[in-house]
Amino acid sequence: CMNKIIYAQLAVLAVTAAICALISGISGFWSALAGGLSYLLPSAAAVLLLKLFKPYPQLAGTAFLIGEGLKVVLALVLMLIVFAVWHETLQFLPFIVGLLAVSHLVFLALLRVRDYGR
Repeated sequence: CMNKIIYAQLAVLAVTAAICALISGISGFWSALAGGLSYLLPSAAAVLLLKLFKPYPQLAGTAFLIGEGLKVVLALVLMLIVFAVWHETLQFLPFIVGLLAVSHLVFLALLRVRDYGR
């Protein structure tokens, strides 16, 4: 299930970056890609951590909390690196659109699952 979410986030990021490229040019494409990857890469790291702890169900709760904390810290670090290195040409709106498209896809998927059976 978690792998599907990562693949869906990657697909949404590709579409979002393509749309931003059409609207804002190549700089918009790279900015959207950087924003989305700032969330996608930490999410993938959290999924990897959960997979590593899968054989140890007694540690599942701890692994989840560590994974979520790691995801938040890595996302912040990646965003800071992007801003520090690329601040002169980064387009903020495509960056934030890429970030929000990838991060909020999980919320939309969870809402959809929650509404099943109603």
